[in-house]
Amino acid sequence: MYSIGRFYLLACAFSWACWFPYIRPLWFPGWSLSAVPHYLGLAGPMLAGLYLTWRERGQAGLQKLVQRMVIPRRPLFYELVVPLLPLGLVLGVAWVSARWQGIAVDWMAIWRTSELPAIKPFPYLLLTLGWVGLGEETGWRGYALPRLLNQHTALGASGWLTLGWAVWHWPLFLYARSGFSRLDGAGLAGWLVSLWCGSILFTFLFSRSRGSILACALFHGLMDVAFMANLPIPGLQTVVGATVTVAGLVVSGLYAVGRLPVRGSE
Repeated sequence: MYSIGRFYLLACAFSWACWFPYIRPLWFPGWSLSAVPHYLGLAGPMLAGLYLTWRERGQAGLQKLVQRMVIPRRPLFYELVVPLLPLGLVLGVAWVSARWQGIAVDWMAIWRTSELPAIKPFPYLLLTLGWVGLGEETGWRGYALPRLLNQHTALGASGWLTLGWAVWHWPLFLYARSGFSRLDGAGLAGWLVSLWCGSILFTFLFSRSRGSILACALFHGLMDVAFMANLPIPGLQTVVGATVTVAGLVVSGLYAVGRLPVRGSE
């Protein structure tokens, strides 16, 4: 667990340094409502994972990690199809709800977020998939998860990862433009459950894709797009969150009874 502790401290140190304007807004009045520190800080897990991989395994280990970040692994189903499922879910639920309620929907709003209202669809996708997805997943699943799986079951590794993942987010609860700042007690509990279930799904995806960081990054990025889609459908994010929770519980049950092998790779 020593390597996991070092990784976690480094990831938090970088991310929380970037998010410090949210912790002390009076010290940084021009940055406390800016999205720039938010997105810069999301690279913390990636930088920690890259640095520690280089320290522990040298240039060869770093090269292997980068390959898992950018080169698809067979079967390509996990890079080409699975990441699209959150987007398909949101579009399907929104379409049914719009038809049922007679709501006119601007479908381009799925590529807009209240935090970045002026961003265009293509830059938004690049930011979400390339920066957010790889920024988090290179660290959480690329570095930390394989080491946790060496010492724990899939459920145990997912649980430990969820704990660190949740605490890592805490400065964002002080960021007024984030969805975290609007969570009450029940909302926080629901978020923690969905985070745990999401962690189990990422463990499953990581295992089935033979350790592909790219598959996890694409899934993470499009999951964020789904959660932040600015579509005028009441309860849309609740449906997405509930679906993630149910899927995570199903996979956790299969892991618990030994029906799913873990085939992750470093």
